[in-house]
This record gives sequence, structure tokens and C-alpha cells, in this order.
Amino acid sequence: MKNYEKKHIGVSLAIIALLVAGAMRSSVYAQDKDSSDSVSMDQSANRIVGAWETAVTPVNCNTGAQVAPTFYGVITFNEGGTVAEFGANPATPYRTPGHGIWSSAGGHGGYTFKFSFLPLTPAGAPIGRMRVSQVAEFPRFSDESTSYGTFALSNLAGTVLASGCSTGTSVRVSGAPRYGGLPPFP
Repeated sequence: MKNYEKKHIGVSLAIIALLVAGAMRSSVYAQDKDSSDSVSMDQSANRIVGAWETAVTPVNCNTGAQVAPTFYGVITFNEGGTVAEFGANPATPYRTPGHGIWSSAGGHGGYTFKFSFLPLTPAGAPIGRMRVSQVAEFPRFSDESTSYGTFALSNLAGTVLASGCSTGTSVRVSGAPRYGGLPPFP
């Protein structure tokens, strides 16, 4: 019983810490918004904020050669630095949506983002964690981006079971045709 209580207390403290960190981040963001630097930061942030259709290709980390089929997904970068994503990858057919954070990588359209999700059994039980970290370029005046990064699959105890690299391309969700000549959004 005591281990059960300790585990729930630990989870509760972690949730409280995340809520406090989020509140502090919101407070800092609101304060910075009036500074002269915030104008360029806001303009830079507008490049990434929004919904994007993605194509992700697993690659060999050393050679860049494709090692698995390209898969597709969607990712949303929210104002304030959070990410929500979902990918239709045959390697993880059962999974939760991904959630994470993004930040500017020094301006000029460069960004970093990280997210994680839980791979599941067909019955819906979590089997581990997939963590993804990417560096992306969102060019000014463009609705397309490219990225490169790493992923690591661990079991629930934190032992890394598999890792690798991937490249990605993204197209902002808008009225333009998408991959494979799909019709535009109405």
C-alpha cells in the first residue's frame, strides 16, 4: 500500500510541477511581449505556429540513407511553445497522440521541437515511450519546412530499446493541394 501511495504522490507532485512551470512560462511570455525583442520573436514565432501536414522518413544516422518507408502525419505548433502531433507510422500502429514543446533556435527560421507519445498494445496498454527531437527550418514567406532529428523508444522502466534518425518535410495546412495531389481544404 505504501508503494502505491508513494507512486501517486510522486505523480501528483510531477503534475503540480508541470502546472507551475507552465504558469511561470505564461507569465514570462506575457511580460516579454511588451519588449522590443518581442516584435521579432513574435514574427519569428508566426512562422511555426499553426497546423502542418508531415512526411517523415526514417534514415540511417551516419549515411542519411532511407531505412524504412516514409509515413505521414500532422503536427500543430501552438503559440506559447507547445506541440501536438500524430503520425500514421506502421512501426507504431497503436499509440497515443504526441505532446511536447518547441522553441526558436536563434531566429532566422530555425526551431527545435521535442515530443513524446506512448506506443500501445492492440488492447491499449502502454508498452513504452517514444521520444522525438527535431531541428527544423521554417523559411520566411514559405508554407513548407524541413527537419532532421532523432528518436528513441524505451520501455516503461526507461531502458532504450531502439533509436535512430529521421528527416521530415511539412506543408502548412491551407487551401493549397497536398501530398499526392489531394484536393484543397474547403
